[in-house]
Amino acid sequence: MSYGVLGLLGLRPHTPYELAQQFKRSGTFWAAAESVVYSEPKALVAHGLATAAAEADGGRRRTRYSITPAGRRELRRWLSGPAAEPQFQFDAMMKILFSDLGDKDDLLGAIKAMRVWADQTQAGATMITHDYADGDEPYPDRAHIVGLTQAYRVGLAQMTRQWADWAEEQVRQWPDTHSGPDPAALLAQLGAGRTPW
Repeated sequence: MSYGVLGLLGLRPHTPYELAQQFKRSGTFWAAAESVVYSEPKALVAHGLATAAAEADGGRRRTRYSITPAGRRELRRWLSGPAAEPQFQFDAMMKILFSDLGDKDDLLGAIKAMRVWADQTQAGATMITHDYADGDEPYPDRAHIVGLTQAYRVGLAQMTRQWADWAEEQVRQWPDTHSGPDPAALLAQLGAGRTPW
């Protein structure tokens, strides 16, 4: 079950399109294919956690989903339970992990992809922040919660960008992906809980 979808329905009723737009805005915290976002409300209805109501929008018909009392109880149960560990899935970082099986250009390309992700994530956080500052926010009473989450998002983007800049500088000095400087000093620094960037 997607608690992201259930949580959005807990804020207010949404159409599948509106749900998909919110997932795109806040994609740093949850990853779901658009097809899943469109199908998940139907699954919530099947479990009695949401209801569906057809409505007309001009000449088009659409479905608006709302949370049920059972859905609110399930959402509350999930919120009060222990949080699962984060499951990051950075394809670029996996390519970096195995880059000694490729070449230096592949490695630099993966580092560039991490930088692009960081810049896009920063831009997304900036857009959401501006929406709240300008009064164009979709959930006006949630600025304090949005501020907490966007502070994390900005910090994650900045750290990733700093890492990418540092990593590119390091790798450009390597002759290839099979050899590099003695890692002892770097490993000692990381082992002491310090980063080199």
